[in-house]
Amino acid sequence: METTRTVLVDIPEKELLGIIEVLTPQKIATFCDVTDLKADTKEEKIAKIVGWAKDYGCASVCVNPVEVDSLAPMLRGSDVKECYVIDFPLGRLSVEMKAKQAEDVVRRSRRLRGESGKVELDMVMNVGYFKRDPTYTKREIESVVTAADGEWVKVIIRSSELTEDEIRLACRIVKEAGARFVKNSTGMDPFGAFPEHIRLMRETVGSDMGVKAAGGIKDAMTVVRLIYAGAKEIELRTPSRFRIGTSTPVNIISTMGWLNYAAQGWVEAGVIPCTICPHNYTSKQRREVREIYTKKCRDCPYKKFRRDKDF
Repeated sequence: METTRTVLVDIPEKELLGIIEVLTPQKIATFCDVTDLKADTKEEKIAKIVGWAKDYGCASVCVNPVEVDSLAPMLRGSDVKECYVIDFPLGRLSVEMKAKQAEDVVRRSRRLRGESGKVELDMVMNVGYFKRDPTYTKREIESVVTAADGEWVKVIIRSSELTEDEIRLACRIVKEAGARFVKNSTGMDPFGAFPEHIRLMRETVGSDMGVKAAGGIKDAMTVVRLIYAGAKEIELRTPSRFRIGTSTPVNIISTMGWLNYAAQGWVEAGVIPCTICPHNYTSKQRREVREIYTKKCRDCPYKKFRRDKDF
């Protein structure tokens, strides 16, 4: 049974100012997994994002598995981790194929880089099979965790395709299966990162596991709201507990400087609640999920902002 609660769209100004006060461009960079997952990515672009990650001190560079031969040598000797997506973006490979892909990437990276503990795998959960049989999901995650041989696994649950109860269940399974992070989106789902889903994920997995937000994150103010949702406590504001997946790290880092310079003005500017609410973005969802989200809009205390839109 779906629970009723007010969606996280109204964050107290004092809380936002408190986050901005201790957040610097250098600090926000440490949360960033710099990403390029396009079909036409060239080695020159990989070299560019590697340069960004090294220069700014980002957590990782996240690319498709085919890039391991290029990426691993570029990062040899640095603290920046390699991050590869597994079964991206649909998550529809078999358990065995997922594990094989993970095993292959880890083996090749270690051979090329000469190091272990430098690889992260962002695997995509099979959403269709999860809805049919959650025990399958635990088995597929465990298979990738085993194949990763100690390297960190982040599980993309594609939260925009799930109800809130399904998000909770998926997060519990991810934790039980031994993954290090739960992640909301591939960036190619019905929608990306919103505070409400990140809060729900953090509430479910607790403080001893990582939460990664991804999808449409392009500026520091968005990151600040996501930090409030997923890393409100100071001890969670570390790359081992909170991450941001972004293809625009330079813009996030530079706009953090603007926030530091004029925090009060940025916070007072506010945001229209519906623009940061997952219940407002239903056009690409399946009917059964869309109906639940739309009902939440009808019952929402902020529904006045949708008075000119059809429910």
